[in-house]
Amino acid sequence: MAPVTRSSLYGRQSQLENNPSQEESNSPGDGREDQQMADEDDEESLHEGATENVEFLYTSQGGVELGRRAGSSMLIDTTDAQSPFRSSAQEMLRPLQDTAERVSRQVEEFAKALDRFVSNREPTDNSLWDDALVLLERYSKIADIRKAKTPAGEEQGELDKLQLESDLWILVRNLLYTNSPRNLNDVQIAQESRLAGLHRYSTNTELWTAFLDSDAVAQEYENILSWLQERAADTSPPVEELTRSLMDKSSRGDGIWSSGPIFTQSKIKQQKRTRVWSLPLEPSNPGLNRTHVRESDQTRLVTQLDPDARTRESAAFEDEDEYYDQATWQTYWEMLRRGKSNTEIQSWFSERKMLWKYASLCGGGTPTKQMIDSPWVRILNFATNSEWLERCRMLAQNPAVEDHFQRAVYGVLCGDFGASKSASKTIEDHLFSIFNSLLIQRYQHYLEAFRTRSSASTIPGYRPAAPSTEKIRQYLTVVQSDPSIKEEVHLPHKLIELAVMSKDFGNLFVTMGRAAAHVLYATGQGSQLMKKNEGEVNEVASLNAQDQDSVRMVAHLQLLLRSLGMLDSAYAQNEYELENNIAAYVGLLESLGRWLLIPLYASKLSKKRSYHVLGAILINVTDRRERDLQVKLMKQYNIDVSEVAYGIFSLANFADLQKLRHYKHGPISSKITMMGGTGKTAQHKIRPAMMSGDVPETELRAIRSVEWIRYVDAENWGLAAWSVGVLYKVFLLEGKFVALRQLLERVGLSVMSLAAVGMNLQFADADPPTGHIESEVDEMDEDHVKPMSSPSRKRKAAGTDTTSGKAKTDRQTLALQCLVWKQLEQLVAAIDALDIFQEVADALEQHKTNPSAARNYRRELKRTLDDVRQAMNPVLVDDFLCRPDDENEATVLDDIRNHYIPEVVLAYNSALWFAGHYVSRTWLVECMTLAQVVAETPMLTAVFVASGRMKELVRAFAVDSQALLQATEQSSAGGAGTGAGRAKKIRTEKGNADIWKVSWKEDYRALDLEAMD
Repeated sequence: MAPVTRSSLYGRQSQLENNPSQEESNSPGDGREDQQMADEDDEESLHEGATENVEFLYTSQGGVELGRRAGSSMLIDTTDAQSPFRSSAQEMLRPLQDTAERVSRQVEEFAKALDRFVSNREPTDNSLWDDALVLLERYSKIADIRKAKTPAGEEQGELDKLQLESDLWILVRNLLYTNSPRNLNDVQIAQESRLAGLHRYSTNTELWTAFLDSDAVAQEYENILSWLQERAADTSPPVEELTRSLMDKSSRGDGIWSSGPIFTQSKIKQQKRTRVWSLPLEPSNPGLNRTHVRESDQTRLVTQLDPDARTRESAAFEDEDEYYDQATWQTYWEMLRRGKSNTEIQSWFSERKMLWKYASLCGGGTPTKQMIDSPWVRILNFATNSEWLERCRMLAQNPAVEDHFQRAVYGVLCGDFGASKSASKTIEDHLFSIFNSLLIQRYQHYLEAFRTRSSASTIPGYRPAAPSTEKIRQYLTVVQSDPSIKEEVHLPHKLIELAVMSKDFGNLFVTMGRAAAHVLYATGQGSQLMKKNEGEVNEVASLNAQDQDSVRMVAHLQLLLRSLGMLDSAYAQNEYELENNIAAYVGLLESLGRWLLIPLYASKLSKKRSYHVLGAILINVTDRRERDLQVKLMKQYNIDVSEVAYGIFSLANFADLQKLRHYKHGPISSKITMMGGTGKTAQHKIRPAMMSGDVPETELRAIRSVEWIRYVDAENWGLAAWSVGVLYKVFLLEGKFVALRQLLERVGLSVMSLAAVGMNLQFADADPPTGHIESEVDEMDEDHVKPMSSPSRKRKAAGTDTTSGKAKTDRQTLALQCLVWKQLEQLVAAIDALDIFQEVADALEQHKTNPSAARNYRRELKRTLDDVRQAMNPVLVDDFLCRPDDENEATVLDDIRNHYIPEVVLAYNSALWFAGHYVSRTWLVECMTLAQVVAETPMLTAVFVASGRMKELVRAFAVDSQALLQATEQSSAGGAGTGAGRAKKIRTEKGNADIWKVSWKEDYRALDLEAMD
């Protein structure tokens, strides 16, 4: 079906013909662009003609690779040239791959066309309507191209569906034109002037064109009828096939045309010869009732062959002639149904020597040259042949007319819907009967106004009758319940067609939106995009919601009509259901792997809904480069990236957020330490391989959800920081240590804050490390110990100097917003460092009898111990995890602090104790310094008291003291006994351990300390 409308004589004129500049700038209808669309097989051409930034993003190689990767899953590896499955597998998969490629290409072309369409204009803007009409033609051509590329061997149902889609876009285009501001203004002018310009000598053509120009609703009906006629002409089987059965029964043979009922004529001649009768037979002739009958049922035959003989004589034709007559009426019905012109109809009857029948049915009057090919001659002649109209109406309602095609012909000619629908077999046949009847009614209304004006002294303007929209909708509701066409109603796009015909768009989109939710929850795919529908779901809508092409059509039709202001009331009442249609299409794009198209459609949703939909989908985008592309596209379409980032987090962690929101004080069961060693010297050490292993998918998903905070802005930094803090809290409360290590590595505060706000907020209240690199001498000097930070040093609280007039995005404010995140990260970093130290310590203990391996492990142990000391420094300050935002967070932080601080302190002490035995006795001094830090820091003392672990702490420090005293005594004794020089001093930078240098009189030679010189 050509994407143009008829003129005012044959249909409505395209507004583009009256606006050549608009067509030149926007219309894709020239042959070169059609060819370009057909030949553009490279995916990199996706957004040609869009803005430069979007075009770059859509044509990037990353997007192409993403799409290919999503659709390349195969069950059989056919890449091996020697594989016996290669040929067969490729042959089996090729049709599916080709179909997927055609669908994917169509999806991209629709996105390209939509992206070009600028919708943010007032509905009264003529340029908006002009561009909308161009967009609809573009959609139609895209469907035509897909059909053209579909192999001929494809199922006919699929080809029919593609053709219907193409035709529907054109129908919508034509109907929108009749409702455009420009056309409605022209109609208003015509209503005031055209009727006054008519007179008694005006031709039927002039009356008809004036009627159409003055009635926008009539233009709609005429467009629909034209569309239905062209559809029937393009998609219906040839008339000869439909009448073949009747023609075979008529025994005429092929290509032999008769002058009428030849078999009945033969019977009449036989009677006249038998009776030697030269006059015409009469029904009253004696004995004729017994001999002049039809053999099959003994029905009396007609005696004469004038057109009204059967009605006048109440008689019949021979069976063969009856079949031939039925075939004639069916053919005439099909010609009217397909919009054949009077010339074509006359030619058909002339070939069969039945011009008398054409003359009796053509409505009288000779069509003008201007209307010679118009299918509306049968209607416009009502102006001068009202008697013929009444005759057709009487015949349509005459019960003696038993042939349903004959009744239908009379019904079409006079606009009798009840009679014309008798031959209707399809939905479009019913629609043809409805709109034919309504158009004739409106024309008769205009003729009455014309006749009234001719006899009146004044010249009033024309006021058309009210539209019959409700009547159409009521009938279509009945049609959908008709069991004879139930199967056809269930075909894809039929629901859309009925909605377009009845202009019931609001109901269409609401029912489809509810059905979309029902289907997504029933299939389990994409249910995160919308709430579950609890009400009843329309069966036909549910079937359409499962068809990808219908989902795409509904989404794009809805977006277009909304931009024209035609869905304002529907959105006001059922916005969520209507937006389900867009969300469902976004889910379809995700399933097709067309990630780069998603922001375009998400931008068409309300802000809150777009954040939800993008949050539910973008969690699955894991590649950094692909995330960057998504962010650029979101910014291009004015989507708040920070809100999307939070949407990703909240959807991925909804259950955990609920649990944390209702958290009550309680013990944490997971421990990070276990008792190592035996007897009195047993110490707490980190559990083996505590933070190693695979991370479950649910926890990986949670971690991915906070990786998006690198894209937030400074104004939303506080919410982003809170989100990461939530994840740390959940993992710590549930003891998910493997996930904690992943979170620490992938969502570090330093990297994320630099990416988001351009500042490294890890060092917001202090200068970053100077980057001192140990010299080889320092590395080999096992007695060199860096001092622990002074316990009295108080970390300056971020934000304490912030004044009320300072911006909310200054460094101190931002640092204060992420303080809990920072401290939780420091706690996990300390646990991680202790875990790594323990791995090295266990390896050293296992290989202590191998001098070479032991030396390497001791060197590695020193490095890891330095990391431990650096990681532990921030954990041992007095206000650590003591600055919650609210009571709920205070409860959570209290439990985490009271549980994990004792654990890490005891594990740290164990690490120092171990280093004192295997690396250098100097580390035993650090155990005593740690005891001093705990004693002088109220927070540390309080957590041991609150957790009931003070006894374990005292015992651990007692073991440290005993080991240190033994080490000092053995060192002194060894030095005196050998006389080989004085022993090395236990030293520290900026201080010494002379306080711990005591002489122990008992003999501790039995204690074997690996660190002894």
